[in-house]
Amino acid sequence: MRTDPLRLPPSLRLQAVAGGVAGLVADVFLVLFYVVARPWGDDPGDSWLGPANDVLVLLQYLALVPVVLGLGRLMAGDARARGWTRIGLVAAVLVVVLQALLLTGVLPFAYQVVPVSLSGVAAMCWAGAISAAGARSGALPAAVTRLGRAIVIGLPVAVVAFGVGFLVTVVAGVSWAWAAGGIPGAVVWTMLPLWTLLVGLR
Repeated sequence: MRTDPLRLPPSLRLQAVAGGVAGLVADVFLVLFYVVARPWGDDPGDSWLGPANDVLVLLQYLALVPVVLGLGRLMAGDARARGWTRIGLVAAVLVVVLQALLLTGVLPFAYQVVPVSLSGVAAMCWAGAISAAGARSGALPAAVTRLGRAIVIGLPVAVVAFGVGFLVTVVAGVSWAWAAGGIPGAVVWTMLPLWTLLVGLR
């Protein structure tokens, strides 16, 4: 068992930092978009924040692809890590392709949002699994592995909260309930780029 964290190549660390920063800014833009445009209301507005978020998400996951591959190579001796590397790679590539199709107008948002969201969840599960592998081997710093565990713990909480909010919206007609229920999900969603940033900085 290793007692020192793996040293990542400088190029991989730079990509991790770039992807983390892009993801965090994308999340800020998304929150501002919901505040400004209020897409759940009867008269939703329009804002440049939405398209800017879409571009940044593409850049975030484009930078994540080599990070997934790099961490997978560094933990090639762990069978579970190898399996999760495949899942993380497929998830990241899917987000990149779907975001590109959205930005070019080939695929409408209504058809794109669900597979992108599911791919994002798969990427978060990958981060949690790789963190667990890194904790077992000592390959990742403690701060990274703790945040990875927090992502995995927070995911089911976020799903339940959103489900309750969505149910209240449908049954009681409270238009903003689904957005309120999505707040825990937004917090967990932000943890992935923060985790990626930590990988690069540590």
